[in-house]
Amino acid sequence: MSRLAMLIILIFISMSVLSSSAQQPPLNWARRLDSGDGPETVTNLQFYFQDLPGGKNPTAVQIVKPASSGTSINSFFGSVTMADDALTESADAGSKIVGRAQGLYGFDSQNDLTLMMSMSYVFTDGPYSGSSLSVMGRNPTMDTNRELPVLGGTGLFRMARGYALLRTLSIDASGDAVVYYNVTVHAPASNYANAQIISPAGGGGGAPALLRR
Repeated sequence: MSRLAMLIILIFISMSVLSSSAQQPPLNWARRLDSGDGPETVTNLQFYFQDLPGGKNPTAVQIVKPASSGTSINSFFGSVTMADDALTESADAGSKIVGRAQGLYGFDSQNDLTLMMSMSYVFTDGPYSGSSLSVMGRNPTMDTNRELPVLGGTGLFRMARGYALLRTLSIDASGDAVVYYNVTVHAPASNYANAQIISPAGGGGGAPALLRR
C-alpha cells in the first residue's frame, strides 16, 4: 500500500479518532445482564480489537490486492485481508488477551472506506473461554460509531443473536489500529445447563453473576 494511499485512510479515520474520547478498560470484560430465571441470557462483552497489518509480525495480511493501483479512495475497492487479531481487555496491546478475531474483511465500496467483515470472535480466557461469536456485516470505517450484527455463535453463545458497537481509538502510519467493541448478545439459557454460577462480589443487588464453564 502506498504512503499516499495510507495517508488518505489516516485522514478519514483520524477524524473519527480525534472526535472520540478514550475508552476506559471495563471492570469486567464479560458479564451477564439478565436475571438468570428467563428463557434467554443477555451478556455484555467489552474488549479491544488489535488489528496489526504492519511490522515484522502482522496479524492481518492482505490476500487479494485491489484491481486499481491508484491513490484515490476507490483504489481500495476489492482488497481483501485475512486476520487473526488479538482481543484484549484494555486498549494497551500488551494487556491480557481474552480472545482472537479470525476471518476476513475487504473494501466493498467504490465511493468510501467501507469494509465487509466476516469474522469469528473466539474467546480464550475468562468466563466464556471456548465459546465464540460470529459477526458479519458492513463496517463504515469513516463513521465515529459503527454497528455490526451478531449472527450466531458456539458454546455458551450457541444460537446467539445481538449487535456490536465499535469505535476506532487509534491508528498509526503502518495501519495498526485499536478498535473498542461493546457487544450485547442474547442466547438460550439452556446453553448454561452445565455451567457453574459465580455470585457477584458482596452479593445483593450488585453486578449480575458471571457464568463459568
